[in-house]
Amino acid sequence: MTMSDLEIPLVDDPADWEYEKGKEHIRDQEDPEPEGISTEDLSDLAISYLSQMKDLQEQLRQEYLKVQRLEMAIKGFGISLQEELKKGQ
Repeated sequence: MTMSDLEIPLVDDPADWEYEKGKEHIRDQEDPEPEGISTEDLSDLAISYLSQMKDLQEQLRQEYLKVQRLEMAIKGFGISLQEELKKGQ
């Protein structure tokens, strides 16, 4: 069996992914908009800061999803390796 013949089942649905303890807050959900704050009450600089923060939060969410996909791939290879080692015994 070659590496190209090996199929690794990965979970495509993020809802089925396991989250590390303490990181459950990073999901596909948007953060709720703060209540009681109107853009009319904020300076242009404050609005710019909020926009940058929102963009950074989205980047963090995307990066965390990439990390989760890599973790799932590593788990899949580990399971496949265990199965292959069992065959050899």
